[in-house]
Amino acid sequence: MKAPTVAIVIPAYNRPDELGELLQSALVQTCAPCTVIVCEDHSPLRVEIRAVCDSYRAALLTKGIELLYVENDTNLGYDKNLRKSIELADAEWAIVMGNDDLLLPNTVQEVIRYVSNNDVDFASRTFMRFNDSIETTIGTSSLSKSDSLFTTDNTSSGMIFRSAGFVGGLVVRTSFARSISCSDFDGSLYYQIYLAANAYCGKGIGYIATPIIGGRADNPPMFGGAEDDGGVHVPGSYTAQGRARMWGGVLKIARSVGDKHQRDLISDIRRELEVRQSFHVFEMNAASSRQELRALRTALIQLDLFSHPLPRTLFWLDYLLGRKATPLYRMCRKLLQR
Repeated sequence: MKAPTVAIVIPAYNRPDELGELLQSALVQTCAPCTVIVCEDHSPLRVEIRAVCDSYRAALLTKGIELLYVENDTNLGYDKNLRKSIELADAEWAIVMGNDDLLLPNTVQEVIRYVSNNDVDFASRTFMRFNDSIETTIGTSSLSKSDSLFTTDNTSSGMIFRSAGFVGGLVVRTSFARSISCSDFDGSLYYQIYLAANAYCGKGIGYIATPIIGGRADNPPMFGGAEDDGGVHVPGSYTAQGRARMWGGVLKIARSVGDKHQRDLISDIRRELEVRQSFHVFEMNAASSRQELRALRTALIQLDLFSHPLPRTLFWLDYLLGRKATPLYRMCRKLLQR
């Protein structure tokens, strides 16, 4: 049986140095992808990104990997650029990467193994978290100790967000993505949640238990340059208004896809955001000013995501202790990982 074809898809905006590291990680794959696609979204560092891609083109070609570099005429924003990047892939499967994440050497090999043995349209994965170097990891994010399939029969819809909230290393069948291509949620910054929600209501969300990705933990997002998300998001930071916009987008996606498939997706996704994800949000905002924390609380209240005791407790923890709350979050994280 012929192995399925796989493309590495990279929606790019700034961060040329990290992009170079990512392209380098594509060179050392134990099983080469057929294509690497870099879709540059009219960023201030376009010239540098172009130069990085040009510097890797010949080396990738020696491995049989074509580098397709595309420059958008205008800044499309995350969702449109992600959608365009996937639809540019002339392969059966696309592995979506953030431009500051890294492929582990086994990435393509493990993806081919999984999709060859499982009838899915979309898959998540275990990934390693790192700061400066992948050689020094700071933790592993895993949803299952063995390869799995999360379906409406065996998992709550909260798994949609848990499996696809982080985009690096998500795997999507390109024909599936094209068949449900949609612009309704542009500006949500969570187009992958739309893909995952549809997969969950269909064949389910596949899961590769072996770590295949390195996710950089210390880089804030670069959202905010496009018309769809400008004025709400500030490149290089998380704002209360931006976080509310993103979570509001998740709820909108859950409601829409749930209605389409006649399933209640929103109840468990709302619970996922309000409880589990609030820990991560308040952990990231421990050093925020009290004014910013009050704005975050207001945003969560408006989304009906502040009635549970956990976000209320974490709000006061940050409000009273500020940066001093950080060691407590680290302690809790270690206890949860045991």
